[in-house]
Amino acid sequence: MLNDIQFYEVKFFIPDEEDGRFISLTITSEMNENSCRYNGRIKKQKFKICDSYLDKGKEIIELSSLEAPLDLKMCEFNVGMASLYPYSTIKNKEHLKTFDPLCIDDMNGSDVEIIKIIANYFNATLNLYFVKRNEENPYFDDEYLKFVINGSLDVCLGGLYKIYGDNISYSGIYSSQAIVWVYTVERSTRSWQKLVGKTHGLYIFLIFYILYSIIWRIVTKFDGKAASITDTLLYSWGALVGATSLQDARTVKQRILNILYLVMSLYLSTYVSCQIYSYLTIEEPPPHYKTADELITSDKTPYLVPVSKYFVQDKKHEAFANTSCDCTNFNDCEVKLIKYNASTILIDGHLPLLQARTAVDDEARVLRVSNEILTIYHEMIIRKYSPFVKTYQKVTQRLFESGICRKLYEAAIGITVVDRAKIANKNILSNSYSCTVGCKITLSQLAGMFYLWILGCSISILIFVMEIIVHRERAM
Repeated sequence: MLNDIQFYEVKFFIPDEEDGRFISLTITSEMNENSCRYNGRIKKQKFKICDSYLDKGKEIIELSSLEAPLDLKMCEFNVGMASLYPYSTIKNKEHLKTFDPLCIDDMNGSDVEIIKIIANYFNATLNLYFVKRNEENPYFDDEYLKFVINGSLDVCLGGLYKIYGDNISYSGIYSSQAIVWVYTVERSTRSWQKLVGKTHGLYIFLIFYILYSIIWRIVTKFDGKAASITDTLLYSWGALVGATSLQDARTVKQRILNILYLVMSLYLSTYVSCQIYSYLTIEEPPPHYKTADELITSDKTPYLVPVSKYFVQDKKHEAFANTSCDCTNFNDCEVKLIKYNASTILIDGHLPLLQARTAVDDEARVLRVSNEILTIYHEMIIRKYSPFVKTYQKVTQRLFESGICRKLYEAAIGITVVDRAKIANKNILSNSYSCTVGCKITLSQLAGMFYLWILGCSISILIFVMEIIVHRERAM
């Protein structure tokens, strides 16, 4: 029986017919560090036991079966490692085949650190082997399972899932990832064309300018001193923008008309000043989408991997996916996302690195919608009926419940990367000021006014030269 129960500490109680006592057989096993095999030991002891604990007719009563502590005494612990950021990243993985040996120095990720902890707990020598798997669409890759089933590998990990049935055992859920829609955002660049578009109420002042010019013309004509329509338009415009005074008012009606027009000019000056001030100092957040439905109805073109874009049975998702352009993998989708100001689907773990890498002035250029398309739960794969199963599951769940798995996950992404992504995400969504202490408009921000003044001077000089030439021709 030692071969069957070698991984457990088992006690049997057998009645001794000679003296009415019972024989206790304690079977233990431990790893032989030389042969790396379990050796069984039997300890025999006689004692008395109360009859109430016995069932009549039974010759052997199993009262306890306890799992023996696992101590591999530095024997081999064979682990297969798949590649999936941030759980595991492997150097030169494109040149590797399944079951190729790996060097621990060529790997990093949260699963790599977890397996180090577990191997240390087992007091084992960790041997790592490469597991080839399609990261974009991993659900059909199972070639490496034969190495787990036949005992060549004790455990497989690297962001795997519980999708392989009952031929193997699992560690239990230790991590989860969301699959989400992401899209690009950026603040609008400042330009004088956009400032004019922002001050969309200017047409009201233009209407008053035209009305004033017409009324002034009618009033002066009624008073018998009609003014030139050209002078009326020029002086009215100059007064409106604060460049010249109005024409002289000779009657009470004209004075009242001019006073009301000057009040309106003050309102225009205040309105334009406020618009320029807010335009040059306040930066509003860019348009963003809270739900997938809002993103679907936007003008963002989706970029998706053709072989994996229909991974959920949802009519809205499928309809949106049908409008997508193609990208080859996660990295290519990220490049086209930025290049074409588009949207795509990403694993949530990829987002902080993308946000930190593409941030402009500490502001994120990539955001995600709040609702998730799908949540994936990760479990490690263990050889079935292996002596490691129960202990492995206990250790994994303790690591998960203590928060160590999450901490290692964020550390694999990079704590500074996660913090920078959070800051960038917060900054782009805040209605922030471009100044920190007080808000003042600098000369560089008002450069457009100087350009306009130079243009006006140039036109005036040109007209002046033309007038001189015309007067000379007439004099001749």
